[in-house]
Amino acid sequence: MEKRPLLIGGFQDASCFTTSQTRIPSSSSDYHQIVMNDDDGEEEDDDGLLGDCGYSRPFFILDVIWNMAFVLVSIFMLLSTIGESPSAPLRLWIGGYALQCLLHVGFVWVEYQRMVVVRFHGLHSHALSIFNLCHSSIMQSLEAINTVISSIWWVFGLYWIIMGGQALLQDSPHLYWLSVTFLAFDVFFVIFCITMVFMLFFAFFCCVPILAAVAYAMKLREGASENDIMTLPKYSYVHSSNANSSISKFPCDDNMTLEEGLSTPVLSLNPEDSECSICLNRYSEGAELCRLPCNHHFHHGCVCKWLRINATCPLCKFNILRKETLV
Repeated sequence: MEKRPLLIGGFQDASCFTTSQTRIPSSSSDYHQIVMNDDDGEEEDDDGLLGDCGYSRPFFILDVIWNMAFVLVSIFMLLSTIGESPSAPLRLWIGGYALQCLLHVGFVWVEYQRMVVVRFHGLHSHALSIFNLCHSSIMQSLEAINTVISSIWWVFGLYWIIMGGQALLQDSPHLYWLSVTFLAFDVFFVIFCITMVFMLFFAFFCCVPILAAVAYAMKLREGASENDIMTLPKYSYVHSSNANSSISKFPCDDNMTLEEGLSTPVLSLNPEDSECSICLNRYSEGAELCRLPCNHHFHHGCVCKWLRINATCPLCKFNILRKETLV
């Protein structure tokens, strides 16, 4: 089985991935142009086709060099080990391995040349569009067949190495270790590709939601400014039994009344509501309280410290900056 560089970064193993996958978007783009007959914007079409093909010169050169290195190493080892007589057909396997690498180089070369033609001549001719689409489909089919054969050939190589064992190592050590090296490269790139897939899966389905939640929480915990805090009304607490009934009162909620007529507004509360939810201490007579727009009340010092860190009510999550309740 041959090892191939991914045409868009990294390397690719033929057992799990195929470079033909990178050419599928190109065919889709060609088909779209045939059906829609979209001839607008020559420069945009050429750039889009070039991007869809996925073949850039650096990656094309890297792909060719990588696979040709396997071909040259295989030829050199086959010629330099004529005196070795392996009990398993390792020469046949290495030769087939090199042939598959060579075929892949041919497919990549033809596809790259097709991309060059598309780039410089465009697909504004209907006949050229049909030819380009058919040519791309044929190359994809041949590449897929080569990938399947490579996978089967890799299994044969592994079987012969395992069954040969020590006999192969003694009779033909150079061919044996070359075959093991090729198989190891394949396994390495399979593991590498699988690891990358799992890392991407973990990043998208685990890290991204966590980061989004953290960012949302940090946004919610945006503190209020001193000016916003100073605009909140302040009151002096009195027990409901000590409140002066002659002073006018008006309801604020079910258990809270306000007294007017004094320099500092007085907040009279029922005993069951006379507790700060931040410090969990009961209000003392004359304590300075602060009431939020949602009508929840706290010690003035406690709620000021809270709002400098988090501009939401500790009880109902009402945001004093946005004037809305955050669920």
